[in-house]
Amino acid sequence: MIVKKNFQALLLYCLMCNGILLAQKKALTPDDFDRWKHISGPQFSEDGNFLVYEYNDGNGDGSLVITDIRNGVSDTLERGGGARISGNSALVAFRIKPPFGLRRKAETEGWKGDKKPSDSLGIYLLESREVLKYPDVKDFSLPAEGGSWLAFKTITEIADPDGKKESDSLKAGKKQKKDTLVVVLNPLKKDSISFKNVKSYTWARKKNSLLFQSEKKDSTATWASVLRLDTATMQADTLFKGEGEVKKINLGPEGEKLAFLFSEDTTKIKKYTLYTGKGSAVSELKKGSIASLPDGWTPSENGSMFFSENGKRLFFGTARYQGERTRDTLLNSERAQVDIWAWTDSLLQPQQKVNLSRDRRKTFSAVYDFEAGKSLQLADSAVPEVTVLNKGDGAYVLAEDEKPYRRASSWNALWVKDIYTIDLNSGKRQLLVKAQNHVWMGPAQHYALYYNRKDSVYYSIDLKSNRHIPLTKELGVAFYDERNDTPSEPYPYGIAGWSEGDKAVYAYDRYDIWKLDPSGRKKPVRLTQNGREEKTVYRYLSLNRDEKYMGEDGKVWLSVFGEETKKAGYALADLKRNTSKVVMSGDYSLGRPVKAKNADRVFFSRETFREYPDLWITTTALDTPEKYTSANPQQKEYLWGNASLVEWKNYDNVPLQGLLYTPENMEPGRKYPMVVYYYERSSDTYHRHYAPTPSRSVINRTFYTSNDYLVFVPDIVYKEGYPGESAYNCIVSGVEKLMSEHSYIDSEHIALQGQSWGGYQTAYLVTQTDMFAAAMAGAPVSNMTSAYGGIRWQTGMSRMFQYEHTQSRIGGTLWEKRDLYIENSPLFFADKVNTPLLMMHNDNDGAVPWYQGIEYFVALRRLDKPVWMLTYNGEPHNLKGSSWGNRKDLSIRMMQFFDHYLKGKDAPEWMVKGRPALQKEYNKGY
Repeated sequence: MIVKKNFQALLLYCLMCNGILLAQKKALTPDDFDRWKHISGPQFSEDGNFLVYEYNDGNGDGSLVITDIRNGVSDTLERGGGARISGNSALVAFRIKPPFGLRRKAETEGWKGDKKPSDSLGIYLLESREVLKYPDVKDFSLPAEGGSWLAFKTITEIADPDGKKESDSLKAGKKQKKDTLVVVLNPLKKDSISFKNVKSYTWARKKNSLLFQSEKKDSTATWASVLRLDTATMQADTLFKGEGEVKKINLGPEGEKLAFLFSEDTTKIKKYTLYTGKGSAVSELKKGSIASLPDGWTPSENGSMFFSENGKRLFFGTARYQGERTRDTLLNSERAQVDIWAWTDSLLQPQQKVNLSRDRRKTFSAVYDFEAGKSLQLADSAVPEVTVLNKGDGAYVLAEDEKPYRRASSWNALWVKDIYTIDLNSGKRQLLVKAQNHVWMGPAQHYALYYNRKDSVYYSIDLKSNRHIPLTKELGVAFYDERNDTPSEPYPYGIAGWSEGDKAVYAYDRYDIWKLDPSGRKKPVRLTQNGREEKTVYRYLSLNRDEKYMGEDGKVWLSVFGEETKKAGYALADLKRNTSKVVMSGDYSLGRPVKAKNADRVFFSRETFREYPDLWITTTALDTPEKYTSANPQQKEYLWGNASLVEWKNYDNVPLQGLLYTPENMEPGRKYPMVVYYYERSSDTYHRHYAPTPSRSVINRTFYTSNDYLVFVPDIVYKEGYPGESAYNCIVSGVEKLMSEHSYIDSEHIALQGQSWGGYQTAYLVTQTDMFAAAMAGAPVSNMTSAYGGIRWQTGMSRMFQYEHTQSRIGGTLWEKRDLYIENSPLFFADKVNTPLLMMHNDNDGAVPWYQGIEYFVALRRLDKPVWMLTYNGEPHNLKGSSWGNRKDLSIRMMQFFDHYLKGKDAPEWMVKGRPALQKEYNKGY
């Protein structure tokens, strides 16, 4: 009897403790946003023994974490970031930011020049766990495949290489002016050497050899030098010296070959000469070596310059030399400043102006062959774009010309081009396809592949004979987006990759992966045996960032996703046996795996709505995955929520899925307000984790469930010409279905929220129904008739294509389908709106012109409808990620708006009285 009573007492005590713990959980507030950390930049050391990643939070300090996987020991380096691990897995080099408080103080007080706090360099020695620090570092670099060497540029004296004189840029104040140094050091050997007046430097990829350029000015001239440091001897040899300017220094992979540009000109616009060398010999490329350059063209400082993987070729950019323009003596008031729009222009004036800086710096690809001793001009004004394949080691490059189709792309949304091969030995140009989007070249360059959207067939091209071979014509399988519901030809799902020697190419359908024979002799084989039958989507995951072809050992990883169940997993496939097997699957979402270069270790992230995407480590065989990070243990202190998958049919009897998020601590018998958020299809995000962060435009699902809101996210499917009605049919039917099944939904207090395309749908829905208590629309199109002729100011493009062929889904021009443009425009039905509406439309919106929000606002204001519009000054379509203050402000105002209309809380001052412009600087109106 005593035992029984004791047990009952213990049980009662435990239940009470559990109740207390539940009671102690708190709702999230905007002040909690800063507490959440985000993992970024995870990477393995090449030997797989160390995992390195960043923890970053809202206040901008963050930290770098280095974990020894062998023993689980971790070191956290405050304010560390931008880590690079040496190729021999001996050290980690990283930046150390000054404390956020000091950076904030510098910004608020306007510190400039030497007074501004600067970064430091940190070096973590992986085996000893020793940390070296060097102050005032501008940049640093490690050789890609070298040992323990690194170089950095500093603006002050450095500590001893043994690290005894540690220092850090933690204090602000006046600094003495000091020479800029480039320091080259090996912390393990304690070797170092420094050089003054260095402008730029670069490592050889495979050797510990450093090429750098120095510049020294005297009273009459500027002298430029190019030097190469051999770290084995610690000797720097001067390879070139001249009066003028050096640009674009490059070092071959083995450290022997080099190249750079040099100009003797003293004018602002310079003519450059290409210099190349091997060993200690450096010579100017003579005219005979660059005979293929068009007259008046020279190597350009604006083009990219790089060696091929094997070091036998140098790719560089050329351009027509413009020379200095004669300056006139006119005053600005005497000059005509006018843009001329011509109907014959291939690009509209706004798009030309957006591209102006790029076009002024436009270059055309050329190549120099060291063995042949000659160069070839690859691109020109006729075929201006070149894509280098196989890291420059192949026989061909691809070249593209989209000019014939540029003008029509303003409205047809095709963005096609003519695609050529160029032989890197002869310079011969061969047309592959006309008016296509993309060509995939095999790694052996025996075949190329393209998808013809006209007949929905994959074709290979035999590059020797230029014969086009249909590969999927008789297969009876759709390789295009089966769910496409825009008025345009659907795009293909794409390819996974090629096998060795171009013997096979692997293409995706909606679910499966197909092995295709580019020669057309063998029948296609389905690598994944059950994708379509089980509605499971398989996709290839490369574990080798340097792989030349798919599955170099015959074994590959595949991602697995259940289209209906939303379960995710990994499968292992054998390309030689044409088999695959799911090894890991569950109710979660999985990130892209990353393998250590020289070890059998793989990390990936796993997440659910309640589980942050922490990092897990396993083997390539997916043996016993183990969780290695815990980014946000404080989550247990807060009320969170739960996610569930819901299904229903819309008013057109089309099956749909959606997501319902519910509060964690729901009370029986209580009714909860609900916010409905949407865009297009969102149910695939079922297991996505939403860390509490301030809004850039849309509600944070976790923040709302934590504050006793339900959140419903329905999928939407569309009928051409009726995007607004389609949204109504899917959203309202879904809300009605939920209300019929769940008595805890407060049917009198449901709101809408959407941004951009979702903002348009919100603006439309409130003209069609009064069932919603409030609505928030971000960056909505309210008038399709004016938006059709508008400009996407970020790109300068016409908006016509969006209505005729893509997201807005009208399917014709304004004059062809005038009634549909009006029918789908909320502005023309503003008198039907009875739902209080909050909008956000920012004055630097480059996607939806902000006057679309203004048109709707002034119409509703004219009708005496309750409407507010938030305009964040200088902000784009969505608030910038760095605009923490604006993001918090939006989060607060959006919650206040919903709290008032859905929970009956008092309206804040800004909703009752507005906020006069005179009070903008000091009155938030909360």
